[in-house]
Amino acid sequence: MSSVISKATLDLIYDYHYWMNAQMLAACAALTPEQWGRPLGHSWGSVHGVLVHMLAAEEIWCRRWHGETPARLRQPEEFPTLDDLRPAWAERERAVRAFLAGLDEARLAEAFTYTNTRGQVLTVPFGPLLLHVANHGTHHRGELVAMLAVLEVPHPEDDLLRYLQSRADAR
Repeated sequence: MSSVISKATLDLIYDYHYWMNAQMLAACAALTPEQWGRPLGHSWGSVHGVLVHMLAAEEIWCRRWHGETPARLRQPEEFPTLDDLRPAWAERERAVRAFLAGLDEARLAEAFTYTNTRGQVLTVPFGPLLLHVANHGTHHRGELVAMLAVLEVPHPEDDLLRYLQSRADAR
C-alpha cells in the first residue's frame, strides 16, 4: 500500500474541512455564553474548548510544516468568545491554504520529521500527515455536532457526502 496522498485528494479534503468549519462556526453563533462554556463531557470539555483545540492543533501543525517546534497548544483563555476565535480561524485557513497551494506530488511523498510537545522526534509520511490534520478536524466536528444536539442548538450534519452533493448541486 502506498502512503502517498495525491494533491487532488488533499485539495478536496481541505475544501470540505473549511466548508464544514464555517458551517460549525455559524451554528455556534446561536450559543448563549453559558452554553459556550458548559462542560459536556467530551474531549475538551465544552464547545469553547473543542473549537480552541481544533484551531490550536491545526496551528501547531502548520508551524511544524514551516520548521518550527512549538512547545504548547493555544488555550481557551486566549479566545474567550466566538468573536475572538473567528479571526484566528480565518487566518489559519488562509495560512494552510497558502501552504497547500505550494505543495507538489513529490513533496507529499517525502518523509516529515518533527518534534512533538513532549520533545519526541518523530518521522511520518508527509501526505498522510496532511490528511491526518484535516481528519482530526472531522473527529472534533463530530463531537461538536453531539454537543450542539445536547444543547438543542440547530447544527449541520458533518458528512463528506453532504459536501460532495452541495458541489454537484452547484454545477
